[in-house]
Amino acid sequence: MSFFRLKDLIRAVRVCKTATDERNVIRRESAAIRTSFKEVESQDARFVNVQKLLYIYLLGFPVQFGQLECLKLAASPRFSDKRVGYLGVTLLLDEKQDILTLLTNSLKNDMNNADDYIVGLALITLSCVASSEVANDLADEVERLLDSPRSYLRKKAALAAVRIVRREPDLADAFVGRVGALINDRHHGVKMGGLMLLEELCNYSQEALETGRKLVSVLARQLRGLATSEPSPEHSVRGINDPFMQISLMRLMRVVARGSQEASDELNDVLTLVATLDDTASNVGTAILYECAVTALAIPSDQPLRVLAINLLGKFLANTDNNARYVALATLSAAVITEAPSVQRHRDTVLQCMRDDDISIRRRALDLSFALINADNVKHIVNEILRVLPQADIEFRSSMVYRLSAAITLYADSHEWHVERMLRVLSLGGNYLNVRDLHKFIRLIAAQADESLQRRATRISFALLDRDISQDKMVIAGVWLIGEYADLLVARSQQQQAAESEVVAGATKSPGLDEDDLDILGALGKPIQKPSPSEPHVSAALDLDQELPEAIPEPADVVRLLASISRSPVISSPARRMTLTALAKVAGRFADQPSVLSSVRSALAYHTHSMDQEVQARAVEFEKLLGNELDAVRAAVMERMPLPEYAEVPYEEYVLNPTAMRMKALTVIKRPAIKPEDLIGDASAGGSKAAANAAAAAEANKQSVVSDLLNLMDEAPVAAPSSPPAQSQQPRQQSKMDSIADLLSSTTLSPIPASSQVTSPVSASAIIDNDDLGKDYTVFNEHGLEITLTPTKKPNTQVIDLLAKFTNVGENAISDVAFLVAVPKSQKIQIHPPSGQHISVGANITQLLRVSNPSKSAIRLRMKVSFTEDGQKHESMFDYSGFPPSIV
Repeated sequence: MSFFRLKDLIRAVRVCKTATDERNVIRRESAAIRTSFKEVESQDARFVNVQKLLYIYLLGFPVQFGQLECLKLAASPRFSDKRVGYLGVTLLLDEKQDILTLLTNSLKNDMNNADDYIVGLALITLSCVASSEVANDLADEVERLLDSPRSYLRKKAALAAVRIVRREPDLADAFVGRVGALINDRHHGVKMGGLMLLEELCNYSQEALETGRKLVSVLARQLRGLATSEPSPEHSVRGINDPFMQISLMRLMRVVARGSQEASDELNDVLTLVATLDDTASNVGTAILYECAVTALAIPSDQPLRVLAINLLGKFLANTDNNARYVALATLSAAVITEAPSVQRHRDTVLQCMRDDDISIRRRALDLSFALINADNVKHIVNEILRVLPQADIEFRSSMVYRLSAAITLYADSHEWHVERMLRVLSLGGNYLNVRDLHKFIRLIAAQADESLQRRATRISFALLDRDISQDKMVIAGVWLIGEYADLLVARSQQQQAAESEVVAGATKSPGLDEDDLDILGALGKPIQKPSPSEPHVSAALDLDQELPEAIPEPADVVRLLASISRSPVISSPARRMTLTALAKVAGRFADQPSVLSSVRSALAYHTHSMDQEVQARAVEFEKLLGNELDAVRAAVMERMPLPEYAEVPYEEYVLNPTAMRMKALTVIKRPAIKPEDLIGDASAGGSKAAANAAAAAEANKQSVVSDLLNLMDEAPVAAPSSPPAQSQQPRQQSKMDSIADLLSSTTLSPIPASSQVTSPVSASAIIDNDDLGKDYTVFNEHGLEITLTPTKKPNTQVIDLLAKFTNVGENAISDVAFLVAVPKSQKIQIHPPSGQHISVGANITQLLRVSNPSKSAIRLRMKVSFTEDGQKHESMFDYSGFPPSIV
């Protein structure tokens, strides 16, 4: 049954009692609409059917079969048909679909229509779905309509121009000369469109940026008038005069005044006025104050205004609206880079936000809390984060533990505090500590010449393991310490024990085994908080205001604890193997006590039949070592290990402030160069100009490095690899202008759909007979990742295929591989999807790069690679031009 009218279909859907009934109704109606499209050519029927299709689309059902009918309806001469047809186009089509090119002629005809409302429909559709090709074809029509005498058309033409500039930046200069008249227009909508257009133009045109800076005084005067005049009934919201216009003005100010001291000086007074007039009683006032604060931080404004902006954001943290608190935390995380003293004043409020009910607020508060850490407050903030750690969300704990380790390592004022805090981290989040930080901690203790720190760390570890063995890295570190320093751990005599008890506050002595209970099975009859398989043991959290507990056990207690741990079902295989090694070490430390040796042998014998091959082998070997026939070599084998060898890997720059890192990456990707130059440039020309540009960029970057989600941060330099290939020694002194944004802004990158992925560029029979083709050219080899490029070329083509091969030559797995490539303007490049993003040791992945080189110039590449190896994020940008001249 088909419903002729839209009202009938809506009524039928509403009376459905179940989702199945609704799907059946939609399925029947969709089939009827398809049939009608094929058999009925009536424009009235098409009008009704498209309306019903749009309703079905809003319900979430697929209606792609109606795209062409929307185009037919848009070509109708009737306004009602065009309105529904263009609405269907904006909803069902996007710029990536080839069918959109069929719309170009209809849009052009409607833009020349005598009816202003039909022209407005075409402009709105263009501003929603215009692709690069459509923008090129209709740019002249939009430029003409910007001079229309009707404000209705000028407003919509400005919005269409914004879309055109975004899709085709080369057309930006054509609209620069008209923005001044749009901004000074008396019509509210036209002025708003002009502000949006100029903001977009400034991202692509240096001429537009200069024009905007000349209009700074006009913008400041308009903003002051809006802030101080009586609210207009037509545009006021909650008693605030035209908040949308105020926000648009400040967003444009943020763009034109960035890096310009003169423009910033003209804006200081008006921004201060706006910050003091509005309040946070309503969302409207909060939005204006937020834009004001962000603008003040994004430009080289006066220091009092920057402090005022930080204080405004601090007030947002006490707001009941989660949205206001979220944006405040995000902005402060970036602002702390340059305004740390001002942000520190709101530290207590930020720490309270870590316990908020909203998970997004908790995440942002954690990021900002770590960003606030410095040498003066590290102890207080670390303690607060440790209090939150046991109740933190599972997805946060890995990052929290990693950054806690980094903060403790970077800012520890003594080895004692460092060790004590790391033991707390291990006891609360040992399951989330990475291997690198675990090795750092063990090496720190082993490197101490004074045995007092080793003794205290071992005794604390014993007491912590006595309470809880659920944290895997805590077990590994603790049993390692017990095995190495068991002689320092135990009380060797009553006199020594009494003396140590006066020094170590709260030290406790664990009861030993009875003399007649030397069998380890008997000892295990009294386990130390042994967990059951179905109910893992987790002890109560330690009080951070008290000292960590210490224990001074007897040798038999040490064996009993290690034996209990080794038989626990909740520890991992590496921890179990480390525990067996610690048992053997304990036997070596107390070789003069037969009861200890007997208990250790019994504990090891339990694992000689283990299902884990590595555990079984280790147990058998240690049991053999403790036999009488190897008494002569046992002492030498069981000696303390030398200082562990470990290649020190420094923490990355933004380890404590990942928000700043993300905002930096966002800016580099989204913000194109103001004045595109040649991709790699010419080393023989333009040297002084490049140096001047680099100095200007450095000064602008120094003025403002604060960013937030709205793209506030300026570009920052990208570090080149420490040892680039010999062929890549091109002049690269344009440090801050040579960011990846500059590269991609002047290069066409055409991603290929995943379904087109190719593992081999061309077949062997199709490759040109050239000795230089088919060879592997190494372009990168650092941090265990080797990248080679293999060029091939088909006959009678201008396209060179480069097969990039990423090989893991290190000792750790590599993940999250991302690869970007750019070429000079005379060439174009297509980047196919990689065969994967994770590389195990000894394995490799591939990615095809296709370079079009019609000018037959030398192939020059600028590449940026980022990947994660052993938890460490690596990122490098480098050049390569080492291909032989025959490869063009």
